[in-house]
Amino acid sequence: MKDIDKKILQILQENGEISMEDLGSKVNLSPSPCYRRVKNLKDAGFIERNVAVLNKHKLNLERPYFVHVKTTNHNKEWTDQFKKIIRDTPQIVECHRLMGEVDYLLKVRLKNSESYNEFYFNLINKIDFASISGFPSLEELKETTMLPLNYV
Repeated sequence: MKDIDKKILQILQENGEISMEDLGSKVNLSPSPCYRRVKNLKDAGFIERNVAVLNKHKLNLERPYFVHVKTTNHNKEWTDQFKKIIRDTPQIVECHRLMGEVDYLLKVRLKNSESYNEFYFNLINKIDFASISGFPSLEELKETTMLPLNYV
């Protein structure tokens, strides 16, 4: 990938609403060639979509909770049901399948411990787990949607 394309991606990660004119001036291109480069990056799959990053404090989602999920069921039926629950639960903003002691790690955005309690009981009533442990974050030191570009 050319350096100019990396620079374009970096700028778009910082501000997805930037005009082609402003983007072009930052990378020393006129708007038309800049637009073509952005279109090529989209067509090549480097840019999946543009989204708005919402203010979690304004939405009363002050702290994330991390949830460790262990299961003794690893069959396709259970996994498919779990994936559907994950997709259908908007409070779950990330889900990762892990190696080791824990099978899944969920990042959940909730208002407070009462909403975590409600989330927890709602989840365990939908599917069987070996165990679920929740961990409220005390302080968010870093959260970003920006990806590193030094590997392309």
